Amino acid sequence: MNLSHTYLALPSQLYRTCPPTAVSAPALLAYNAAFGNDLGLDEHWARSQEGIDFFAGNANRDTYASIASAYSGFQFGQYNPQLGDGRALLLGELVTGDGTAHEIQLKGAGPTPYSRGGDGRSALGPVIREYLMSEAMHSLGVPTTRALMALRTGDTVIRDRLQPGGILVRTAPSHIRFGSFQFAAARHDEEALHALLDLAFTRHYPLVTAELRTPQNLLKRVTEATAHLIAKWMSIGFIHGVMNTDNMSIGGLTLDYGPCAFQDAFSWQRVFSSIDTGGRYRYAQQPNIGLWNLARLAEALLPIWPGNESEKIAQAEAILHTFKPTFEHQRNALFAAKLGLRNDDTVFQTTIEPLLNFLEEYSLDFTLSFAHLEALSKGDVERLHLVQSALEEHEKLESFWHEGSFEQTQWQHNVTNPLVIPRNHQIEAAIKSAEQGDNQDTLRLITLYTSKSAQQTLTADDIRGPEPGEWIGRTFCGT
Repeated sequence: MNLSHTYLALPSQLYRTCPPTAVSAPALLAYNAAFGNDLGLDEHWARSQEGIDFFAGNANRDTYASIASAYSGFQFGQYNPQLGDGRALLLGELVTGDGTAHEIQLKGAGPTPYSRGGDGRSALGPVIREYLMSEAMHSLGVPTTRALMALRTGDTVIRDRLQPGGILVRTAPSHIRFGSFQFAAARHDEEALHALLDLAFTRHYPLVTAELRTPQNLLKRVTEATAHLIAKWMSIGFIHGVMNTDNMSIGGLTLDYGPCAFQDAFSWQRVFSSIDTGGRYRYAQQPNIGLWNLARLAEALLPIWPGNESEKIAQAEAILHTFKPTFEHQRNALFAAKLGLRNDDTVFQTTIEPLLNFLEEYSLDFTLSFAHLEALSKGDVERLHLVQSALEEHEKLESFWHEGSFEQTQWQHNVTNPLVIPRNHQIEAAIKSAEQGDNQDTLRLITLYTSKSAQQTLTADDIRGPEPGEWIGRTFCGT
């Protein structure tokens, strides 16, 4: 596999070289053939034992020039000065014909210098969860890291119990995090800050000319990208779960699918992380946390920001003040489109918020409720029948709709609400089957979440929310 290794040219304090650790019996669980073809990979090689051995860390050690990157982070508001890739290894980047770089990273390939006493491995469950979540998010049009391959290792890991191990092969233009800049800033390392700045522009904002590749322009770009990203999360009911600054991408990508989930029965205060006991990263709080994290990024950029201290702070604050109006405009537009409404500055407060409050009051499913209203508005009998078969108490929603102003909406032909989202109960069932050696449920969900043709023949079981005994209110990162 012909990989480039840009990170090896960065200041050495930003990474440590580290080969993956071989596993007992690597085997392919899932391969993203369509994405692999986009990357120019030979599918026959990728599926062969040689390809599987390479991605599992079982090739000759001289084959690898892999690195673990260093970063810091605010975790639940508390600064941790030394984090880094504890179970991730960057193999290098694959450059496609158009000159675009795609970093290839292994998650779960063994201990690194930043493992902090951990085994550097991943259980199979989190590998399956991230593969399904990231590819579903991509299909839903959300900026995200991508999943290329999921592997079994043939080994077990010890978490709350013995579990089969797995490795995820994921890609992104870069895996630079807000915490990457925090790591360099905390060490007063201007060389590293400048190197990260240049690479961030090259990978995520390549059209910006050299003279405009400044700290203030990077903050401006990242602020806008993050506002758009979180608005998109909110519009599909997604809860990231752990929005620490080390889990925030400098490119505005959804990064690190540990404790995360989509809303089933809607709640503003919904939390899915087992460790977020205070609700810091609850659904309604995500925009505020996004801005808080951006302020921490701004602080990390100040050492290389031109001007005196007061000028720097004033300029950074001016940029950060653009987050709220950018987010609100994008959120309003996305939610207005979900109801076929004309977008304006008041639509969220006057129409969307009351609807969401209604969904919360009656514990109605977020995704299916919007799909139901769309079917009602369009008079789509087939879609309406499907949604009603999966959405209990849909009569309440219909009454609310008829009593409101929704009948006057003019639906745009190209606007549709998703019927299919990754559901916790579906994913957990697939994980349990995979732990017993059966890949079929996982492969079926990959197709369900990503294939347009598969979504033309949906059943109620494909789209329904969990039954009371199936509801899963907490997910885990797998470390």
